[in-house]
Amino acid sequence: MNSYNLVMKLQAKMQDPNFAARFNKLVGEFNSIPGMQEEVMKIAQIQDEKRREKALAKLPTRVKNLVRELYSLLND
Repeated sequence: MNSYNLVMKLQAKMQDPNFAARFNKLVGEFNSIPGMQEEVMKIAQIQDEKRREKALAKLPTRVKNLVRELYSLLND
């Protein structure tokens, strides 16, 4: 998913207050871990699924769980 599609999907889903609350909670957790927000954004832009999974595997466990939860939230 390119950046434009991600933003459009996010804007549409933010209309749901439950989604918005969960999303904001996850973003807050990402922001509490120094440098992780930028790293996760780089990984999200990787088009090749195998390369993206390999990059995710290198992240700390807490961050991996947050990323999986965020992907799940966006794809519901």
